[in-house]
Amino acid sequence: MTQGTESLAIEARGICKSFLGARALDEVDFSVARGEVHGLVGKNGAGKSTLVKILAGAQPPDAGEIHVGGRRYSSLDPLECQKAGIAVVHQNAELHLDLSVAANIFLGAEPRTRFGLVDEATMARKAKALLDQMNLQVPVDSRLGDLDIALRQQVAIAKAVHKDAAVLLLDEPTAALNKNQAEFLFQLIRDLAAKGLAIVYISHHLDEVLAISDRITVLRNGRTVHVVEDRSADKEALISLMVGRDLERTVRKTVTTSFPQVLLSLRTINVPGKLRDISLTLGAGEIVGLTGLVGSGTRELAEVISGVTRADGTMVFGGEPFAPATVREAITRGVVFIPEDMRGRGLVMPMPVSGNISLAALGKLARFSWLNLGGERDEALQMSDRLDLHPRAPEKEVRFLSGGNQRKALLGRAIFAGAKLFVLEDPTQGVDVEAQRQIHDHLRSLAAAGAGVIFLSTDLEELIDLADRILVLREGRINRDMTPVGLTPEALLTAIQAQSTEAEAHV
Repeated sequence: MTQGTESLAIEARGICKSFLGARALDEVDFSVARGEVHGLVGKNGAGKSTLVKILAGAQPPDAGEIHVGGRRYSSLDPLECQKAGIAVVHQNAELHLDLSVAANIFLGAEPRTRFGLVDEATMARKAKALLDQMNLQVPVDSRLGDLDIALRQQVAIAKAVHKDAAVLLLDEPTAALNKNQAEFLFQLIRDLAAKGLAIVYISHHLDEVLAISDRITVLRNGRTVHVVEDRSADKEALISLMVGRDLERTVRKTVTTSFPQVLLSLRTINVPGKLRDISLTLGAGEIVGLTGLVGSGTRELAEVISGVTRADGTMVFGGEPFAPATVREAITRGVVFIPEDMRGRGLVMPMPVSGNISLAALGKLARFSWLNLGGERDEALQMSDRLDLHPRAPEKEVRFLSGGNQRKALLGRAIFAGAKLFVLEDPTQGVDVEAQRQIHDHLRSLAAAGAGVIFLSTDLEELIDLADRILVLREGRINRDMTPVGLTPEALLTAIQAQSTEAEAHV
């Protein structure tokens, strides 16, 4: 349906955003009408997250303007978003688990007694009235941390409604929900839209987007490529729009299929609510890509292999039983995890490059309990040469490196630690094309020398270009085991979106 300007709750025009010279958004237009559920889709790297951060006031655009509430903004900050009635609910809602439901809803705007104290009774009464109005059965006096994830999400939405939100951004809202919980959420979304709220629904689950959305905007390579009006597209059409038709270069012609030496074997691995009966074999020299929708279990599987999470089942690594209780134990055995979140889980940003590279294997540089700083510097220089890490300055704080060189430093740490199996999350997330090519080449070289590589990615081209096999997970199980030979991004995305949870024959 075509929207008139007067009916729009929010409109973004000509939004541009670049990071380190790479264009994340290029003249993006996006609008949502009052009472509309508007889906936002695009494959990984299309620009969805960047656009949402700009609309939510978390990042400023480089160019463009945002119209909301009858006002024009060149950029928004969180306070302006609150005043304008823009609220965002992430898949991991930012709530306070130790507070009550009522306290979370009214946080920062608690009703007070005439003595200035929080009026707990009034707050509970108003919270219950709000939840009743939204047809939500949530106990207002309960500690939020005692409730399940679905109820917490309902509280987050109620908090947004209480703050008079006119625009609600829902980011992967069903990632941690079961089918019944998701259906309840869909009804809540429809009820809120019927009352005039403008809702942006961001998800990789295309069936959900098609079911709930009045219109759908498709982003590709940082640009708006199409707006689907009046529910006029099906899943196959959305996939075609998301992927495009100019990706023939990614089609693989050949792939190595024989890896006689088994490096890692998993049998019936289970993590309650996360993984179900996972079995796989990885050969020495093999590169396996893991992919799936949000919540499919790819990250949990990587964390089990890397010692981050314990699981039931059997693992054998290098011919010996393998059940690491800690990440340190996994590293000692030769399994090193390289996280996507470099700042939060990977690098120590104020530390120099040399210190970050040696961090997982300081024992190699210790002399009588003293760290050999000269040896550490020499090792960092050698690793910089090996991985094309620039600048070639071991003493430089790693936070001053580009994203691509930071990722190389993490890879260098794993190599220095003596990794025989590299487990990576989104190994080239946020890097430029040249850095991606270099990282892929380094991983291929490590595999050619006999190491194993398991990497998680939602980048379709990366999976096809780098992996010898691609495992598609869904609902905690391996749903497809695919060869990249002749595989197109469109066919891979179709497999990721498939509804069947039964393991299918090898493609």
